[in-house]
Amino acid sequence: MTRPMRALTHRQLDVLKRIADGQSWAQIGTDLGITLGGVGSINKQILLKLGAASSAHAVHLAHLAGILRRERHGDHAGFTAHVRRGENPWTCTQGCPEGERAYRAERRQQRKEAA
Repeated sequence: MTRPMRALTHRQLDVLKRIADGQSWAQIGTDLGITLGGVGSINKQILLKLGAASSAHAVHLAHLAGILRRERHGDHAGFTAHVRRGENPWTCTQGCPEGERAYRAERRQQRKEAA
């Protein structure tokens, strides 16, 4: 029998999202202004609340439970997903602006060649 997941705090959810995005604990600590030990403590709380054996397991369980959603980044589809969610895609730090620029350059080239 699996035990029910307990709700995560905003801070725990923020840390979990950053772990899911592949950030190191050091990066997370720097971004959030907390120590490496603080990130570790929050991670431990996340594991306990989700009943996870590791950070990767916690991310997996969070996706299954709908706590986290899989997000695409680094291309035109990722860029437009930000727009659909009402976010500013140009502030994405995971390659969406670069992917959109490459997409637009490719489309311009295709239109030139077709003309």
